[in-house]
Amino acid sequence: MTQIDVSPISGFPEWLPDKRIVEQRILDVIRQSYELFGFAPIETPSVERWPVLTAKGGIQRQVFSVGRPSVEETTEQELGLHFDLTVPLARYVASRSSELTFPFRRYQIQKVWRGERAQRGRFREFYQCDIDIIGSETLDLLYDAEIARVIGVVFDTLGVSGIKVHISNRKILTSLASAFQVDSSSTETILRLIDKASRDGATAAAALLREEGFDTDLADAFERLLDASDLATARAVLVGAGADVTGMDELEQVHDAALALGMPANQIEVDLGIARGLDYYTGTVYETFVTGHETWGSVCSGGRYEDLAGYFTDRRLPGVGVSIGATRLLDLLTQSEIMPLGAKTPTKVLVATQDRANYLPRYLEFAASLRGAGIASEVYLQPRKLGDQLRYAGDLGIPLVLIAGSAELSRDSIQLRNMNDGEQTELPIADLVREAERLLRSLDPDDR
Repeated sequence: MTQIDVSPISGFPEWLPDKRIVEQRILDVIRQSYELFGFAPIETPSVERWPVLTAKGGIQRQVFSVGRPSVEETTEQELGLHFDLTVPLARYVASRSSELTFPFRRYQIQKVWRGERAQRGRFREFYQCDIDIIGSETLDLLYDAEIARVIGVVFDTLGVSGIKVHISNRKILTSLASAFQVDSSSTETILRLIDKASRDGATAAAALLREEGFDTDLADAFERLLDASDLATARAVLVGAGADVTGMDELEQVHDAALALGMPANQIEVDLGIARGLDYYTGTVYETFVTGHETWGSVCSGGRYEDLAGYFTDRRLPGVGVSIGATRLLDLLTQSEIMPLGAKTPTKVLVATQDRANYLPRYLEFAASLRGAGIASEVYLQPRKLGDQLRYAGDLGIPLVLIAGSAELSRDSIQLRNMNDGEQTELPIADLVREAERLLRSLDPDDR
């Protein structure tokens, strides 16, 4: 019999409990932060019709198709797994616009799938955590600023210091290209090249443009723009080339409004080199990096789109939003030990069964009292020696063990053992919940 390979498939994460616990904490914080700003949850199917997925964006080669291998012929329209949550959102809003109230504020936390090469920080199956604000006909630029503020709050709540939201406006780059009479197809190429090369500096980006056959004067103008040390200098480059400055006006407005909304100045940075690869972005764009870990890439990105739903409806539904790549973020935070792995179980108290034959009902009562107070607890039900039970708690990172034999119970008391330092305290049964809560707070003040 041929042995089946049971190892995980490359690019499809399969975490052990300690990492999954951290991942769930990250997802919970993101969800709570989104709801704090009034975003409502939705969920769309993992599968979409192929024309929906490929209507706009140029990512067809990365979409996983969905078929029915047991059926040779089918009349069903070809289906695919969604590669992001923005295109499904556009379809959702277009089909349900009469049922929604605008501006429509939604968040969505789901897995997505992309058929790309797996590498550090890049997966083929991963969680995206999106927020979007969709307007009817118009959407004020203040919403673009609010999106940036939400990003900052999420990372503050996670305890990740030193994040930087890089913002720009695609109109700045497209207007400069337009000033050199570049057509729309070549403009998209320019944006992709700059988005790819700008991390290496303005000179490297300009060199890449020249290598790809673009005019030297155009490459020089983009180099001066990307090399500008402030917005006034960048504006002068646009004016000198005869380019429209609408994008610059919008960028300044969004940046200033984000500060007015409470975003710390050290969390936001104008970066004219970001353009975002997906071509549905038309205005403000965002890329978020963890300071000192920029090589991991952006952990939160997005932007404004004016006509994404135009492929599905005649109604104009502009929007702005961002997506946190939670799986990449998890890998970054755990591998860099910004958010180290800890316990392998949510259990906070293990109720040891030192004398199971005589006192099992009492042990179950203790666990019920702890759970009633919201303290995750489990009873050790295997017939093992106390030493084995303590080793079990230690292996899983359970912080407290409740020990009660005939001696303690005859005094209406129990022992609580702190597994971090081995200290064991006897206390009245009536004080169990209060003392467990106190000890747990002292071990992890941020523990929920």
